[in-house]
Amino acid sequence: MLTKRVEILLDPAEIGALHRLAKKTKKSVGALIREAVKEKYLTPSSHERIAALKRLNSPQREVDFPRWKQLKTELSKGMRRRLAFD
Repeated sequence: MLTKRVEILLDPAEIGALHRLAKKTKKSVGALIREAVKEKYLTPSSHERIAALKRLNSPQREVDFPRWKQLKTELSKGMRRRLAFD
């Protein structure tokens, strides 16, 4: 659901080209602009994806899990709180 409005200024040639493309592709000008923003700024590049995969597969990555005793204590406290509210 779209909830925020953004205003941009375009020159007549740019808006004309967008209107023609919108008509040709049966999309709105807004939809074309949203697609362009997602593709250009919000989608990770192939370089970024490869770097993320290397980090995931790296033996040096640090995953810090709490000890079982601490987890058990936290779970017990959570269950007691939940039972108190039921």
